[in-house]
Amino acid sequence: MAAAQRSFFEEEWNAAAAGAIHSAISAVDALCVYFLGIRHAGEKHDDAVNLFKSIGIEKEELNKNTRRISRVLSYKNMAEYEERLVYKSEAENALKDAERILSFVKSKLPKQ
Repeated sequence: MAAAQRSFFEEEWNAAAAGAIHSAISAVDALCVYFLGIRHAGEKHDDAVNLFKSIGIEKEELNKNTRRISRVLSYKNMAEYEERLVYKSEAENALKDAERILSFVKSKLPKQ
């Protein structure tokens, strides 16, 4: 997340979005491993979202963060593969959602 935030500060929108996306994916993986003992390893983003939704935590929190994850993943192809560059507003949205996902995940994992 720190790299994504630095990239945003440096006005590197693609790098900021990609960093935010990977931060969110890593956070979700950590939560899935903690609660389910597995993480998503496939290519379909919907499968990763469905695995996350199977975690047994408060439904309202889960639904809110599921929507965030879906939004962040919607930027993945654009940021990494498409010819068009990511706009500032898109990078900002990806970063905000990823920060909220990371905060949520940290709140559910044991303190170290």
